Amino acid sequence: MADDPSIEELLSGLNAHPRIDELRSLVRAAALDAAAARRSDFASRFNIGTAPTTGREHVPAGLDREGAQTAHGNVLDLLENGAEKPAERRLLGALLALGVAERLPETVAEEDGLAAHLVWLAAHTYVDAFEALDVVLAERADGIWRAVAQIAERPSDVASDFGLTEALVAAVALTTSNAPAVRALRQEVSGRVQDPAVRAVLTRAGLPGGEALLSGELAPAPYGVVVTALLTVTLLLALLSLLRTIGRLALSYRRPAELRLTDRGLELTHRIELLGKVLRDRATVVPLSNLARVTREVRYARLGLYAGLLALVLGTYFGMGLFVDGVRVPGGSLSLLGLAVLLMVLGLGADFVLSGASDNVRGKCRLVVEPHKGRRVCIAALDPRRADQMLSSIADLTAAAR
Repeated sequence: MADDPSIEELLSGLNAHPRIDELRSLVRAAALDAAAARRSDFASRFNIGTAPTTGREHVPAGLDREGAQTAHGNVLDLLENGAEKPAERRLLGALLALGVAERLPETVAEEDGLAAHLVWLAAHTYVDAFEALDVVLAERADGIWRAVAQIAERPSDVASDFGLTEALVAAVALTTSNAPAVRALRQEVSGRVQDPAVRAVLTRAGLPGGEALLSGELAPAPYGVVVTALLTVTLLLALLSLLRTIGRLALSYRRPAELRLTDRGLELTHRIELLGKVLRDRATVVPLSNLARVTREVRYARLGLYAGLLALVLGTYFGMGLFVDGVRVPGGSLSLLGLAVLLMVLGLGADFVLSGASDNVRGKCRLVVEPHKGRRVCIAALDPRRADQMLSSIADLTAAAR
């Protein structure tokens, strides 16, 4: 077997060991006793070699050193003299995970106690069972992971001597699991945890390729109040909306985009597609130091602005109509004025529907990235929950950088 096997290879070799039942029971009993007594010299070369520290009192009858020999070390020697090599430490962690699987807790209180012991061992000794726990237990570890998440969120509620160290270890342990239930639990806890360091560990778990990734479509950045009013009056708003609609429906004009959060900052990759062919592929990086603001547009964004402009246009139409009717200016054409105003109203409505309302109807949202230097970027058709997670991750990474 390799000197540094994968956790699957290590567990496979241990399960084939003729004395595996005795070895896993021994390590479980010795490790949990050491955690309960808070003996940080457990399985350490600095231990004093006495029975309470080595777990010698837990050695099953008939288990000698020959029977305790494995491909990566002798279990009895490691418990008495300490584990020095990484492979030896992983061996003890794997045996502890196998011992946990042998006798799972039956109540919530037992799950909480076992999780507290496992977190304490990972934080203060060389024995870390979490890497192997996910492989050994799979879905059966949900209760233990729930208790680990509680330690990450509120460590002092679990044990009086638990603090930031245990919370960080619990957060790191949650990142070792690839189970969907644990990923969902990690996302849920990251939204509630108060400590910025713990939250940063939880939210960075998906970097660079997993949860901190948004897929949508590049959209025009929202206009300001003055620009929107000018485009409305000049009828350019209606023309731009019409051109975008024709391009999308008739020419399959698309601008798919991905926004990824990495250690370098926000990475935006997008391409322009026309008739199914890629015309341009581009990538842009906005460092966190250059990031001025990232906002998720609220439901029906700028509805007040559109309603105000609509009221202005309609008021102008009816007011001017009455004025023209009363004064009867020669050469005046109310029908042309009404047509112009109608086009303004249609332009406002088209821009509102195409820019924001369509996303809201589909349960989507938009994210606007505004750097200190450079142009604003807007990504539309995003999942609101994942957008909120991205915002939380950006806030945590920015706080950690400071």
